[in-house]
Amino acid sequence: MNRMGKLTTLVTAVVLVMSLAAFAHYQLILPSDDFLADGDSRDLLIQLIFTHPTGAIHADDSGHHAGGEGDPTSMDMAAPVEFGVVNKGNRINLTDQLEAFKFEHGDISVDAYQIEYRARGLGDFIFYLAPGPYFDPIEDGYITQYSKTIVNAGGLPTDWNEPVGLKAEILPLTAPSPLWVGNVFTGVVLMDGEPVPYAEIEVEFVNSTPFKGALPSVAAQDLPGGEFPGQQIITDANGVFSYSFPWSGWWGFVALLEGPDYMGMGQEIGACLTFKVYDINELP
Repeated sequence: MNRMGKLTTLVTAVVLVMSLAAFAHYQLILPSDDFLADGDSRDLLIQLIFTHPTGAIHADDSGHHAGGEGDPTSMDMAAPVEFGVVNKGNRINLTDQLEAFKFEHGDISVDAYQIEYRARGLGDFIFYLAPGPYFDPIEDGYITQYSKTIVNAGGLPTDWNEPVGLKAEILPLTAPSPLWVGNVFTGVVLMDGEPVPYAEIEVEFVNSTPFKGALPSVAAQDLPGGEFPGQQIITDANGVFSYSFPWSGWWGFVALLEGPDYMGMGQEIGACLTFKVYDINELP
């Protein structure tokens, strides 16, 4: 088999590999709840945080990975360009309702944003973010990561498999509510509305352990040295990928794509999707 044939076989099989250098930036959208049942409060606190969600590791100027369980790192967010929600096809711009706050953990204090939102009615509420570009001195370029998360109310599926129309996004092909441990989630990476073949995706568990309680809505998981890297997936020729979840909690996917130059420098375009996974054995 020639080199291209081997590559095609690899990406078509969507082989999961580990990368010791994979400490991804994640532009998280973290709601206080992901499913609103009858009788639940419809008031949500939604936080927008730019961080490293599993081990909170970041490379220093020498290229070495700094931080660890006792020294997590997050990044300042630029002011969002647009933040909003889609429900039953209706799109509402909520950008002017965002409030700046300081996301603090350990000795870290970074700029982040949050909003209190009341989910009225039933169905999927797709919260989306088009952020301001972030300059990464390590990469000597910009990162602009478009993000989504989905909150469902009442168990009625409505919008989960419809694109929002972001520059880049991950479109679920598996309903994200509910997702159980062991389920296989499948999605497609889109750029300018078109599938992206052979795109690199990093997968991370949103882990409260390194944040010392600063993320109270997510679970804690002790990983080797507090520095366990993210996992990597390559989409197939149709831009499709799959992943099976080993444990419960919030999980994030981010597709890493090459974008146009910004301010005369290179720009990485990201498509981020986060959602919660449940273990049926942990339910009351």
